[in-house]
Amino acid sequence: MKFSMFFAALPAFLFLFPLTAFSAPLSEAQYLALVMERNNDLAAVRQEIDARLFSARAELSVQRPSLGLSAEASKWLDQERGDQQIDLSLSHRVNLSGSYGLQERELLLGVEILRNQYADAVNERLALAASAYRRAVMAALNREAMEQIVAKRRESLLITREKFDKELVSLLELLRAQSQVDDGEAFLLQARQKYEQQLVEMSALAGGVPVTPETMFPQLEKLSPAVDETKAWESRPDVASLMLSRERASVQRSLAAKGLSPFVDLSLGLRVLEDLNSSMERGGEVFVRAVLTVPLTDGGKTANKTGAAESLLKKAGYELEARRDSLKREADLVRERWGRALEIVAIRRRQAERADKELEIAEMMYREGLGSQLDLITAQEADQKSRTELINAIQELWLVLAEADRVMGRWVRQAL
Repeated sequence: MKFSMFFAALPAFLFLFPLTAFSAPLSEAQYLALVMERNNDLAAVRQEIDARLFSARAELSVQRPSLGLSAEASKWLDQERGDQQIDLSLSHRVNLSGSYGLQERELLLGVEILRNQYADAVNERLALAASAYRRAVMAALNREAMEQIVAKRRESLLITREKFDKELVSLLELLRAQSQVDDGEAFLLQARQKYEQQLVEMSALAGGVPVTPETMFPQLEKLSPAVDETKAWESRPDVASLMLSRERASVQRSLAAKGLSPFVDLSLGLRVLEDLNSSMERGGEVFVRAVLTVPLTDGGKTANKTGAAESLLKKAGYELEARRDSLKREADLVRERWGRALEIVAIRRRQAERADKELEIAEMMYREGLGSQLDLITAQEADQKSRTELINAIQELWLVLAEADRVMGRWVRQAL
């Protein structure tokens, strides 16, 4: 009976206390390590790199000798005789233009490009995860602030109720105090909802694992984003990927120009068995075959492929310069956001300190019967607004640091 009651109450218990409430809080570094391990998008790219490497090896196999066994049999339909032979041969195609080295370089460049694209995906994904973590921390701090505000308003409601019972204040003041509590509880519900939404975002980036962040108030004013376009150009994996793409386009152009190159098919064989309508079987004969092929025309295929490769090479150059421009813009935006965010944090901090002091005075005066309830309500609303705006300002400052690390490619250096 006890067990049946327990299982009947379990859904309601989990609704009131979700599983995330029991997961140990993670530091930002621990959370990012979990994202690296569990994020499905990054895992998919890792598998794509492995697949590309196997494909490159498969394509390079045409440059290696091949060993084959061939059997041939024929029979005259109107006669009782036929021929049979079995050959074991080692064959190899030699391109006389020397394109094998270019083919190998082109395939290996493709693998390196994919690896740098993976590093760029890590940089972007960890920047997104760090931002989600920091938003969750600030949402938790905002939830705590709303809880403190509701607690203070409930204390004010108790004071007002005591005064009302003693007929020191009117019913209107009691209703106002109750309305302030209701407003505070509504803001608290919104803060809790926002925090849970941030936990969902964090969990999604970590492959669905329930996670909670460590709640602490960050001290950021003495930090610096340290953004430098030159260093970012040297360290960003997406820039390296574009440079490799340009080199690969150059190799592809050289390969396309060799479309009409002559080649030789060489084969070394051993006739294992031969029966050409003779009274005895023969075998063990060695033969060598060489076939030279000189393409004369291919209907414009080589010329068109060379032209396409030339256009792709120019495209790669333009993409690289476009990335240089976008990198400078990103760095400029980080510096501008950081400077503005520092100023806003300083202003919001002064406002919050002043509003907290005003609320303390208003509460004391109302408790002693020296101040009006309207002054108290004004101070309560100003305190709530200033707290929320300070938290938002600090969050912006913290997010700018995450963006600065993304612009500089620091996330990938921390993870790989």
